[in-house]
Amino acid sequence: MSRVRADPITAALAHPTRRSLYISLSNTPEMSTVQLQNIVEVDRYNLYHHLKKLTSLGLIENHRDEGRARWWKIAQTVDLPEILSISTTNSTPAPITTQVAPLDLDGQNAHVISLEGSRDRVGAKLLLEKIAQELGIELNLPWNFVPEKIALISED
Repeated sequence: MSRVRADPITAALAHPTRRSLYISLSNTPEMSTVQLQNIVEVDRYNLYHHLKKLTSLGLIENHRDEGRARWWKIAQTVDLPEILSISTTNSTPAPITTQVAPLDLDGQNAHVISLEGSRDRVGAKLLLEKIAQELGIELNLPWNFVPEKIALISED
């Protein structure tokens, strides 16, 4: 079985709960554990599991404790591709190179999109899954599927 070839930060932020936590903290100076729990709607044990993962990667930090309350903030800013974010951001997505592939497809045009950078690959996988879901197409990609290129085929 092959392994996922994504960097640890990409893999962590590909998880919807961790991505939601990170984006929520990105939009405010700090949040308490209770506030974060209300946003992601998971039990406390699962919340701390995800917070611990983000902390171990240096993305967030528990910067103060007041009584029993813990307060969290962003420790490292990461630009998320637009298709990975749950809110609109002003960041420019990473460049994606497109080249016309020399394929003979009986009158059809083929374009190959080369995905450079692991964040683009994980984002592309999520995009493919979302499109398939919206169109009602059954797409059984293995959990470790990470595309390197995407071919788009169209008729003239």
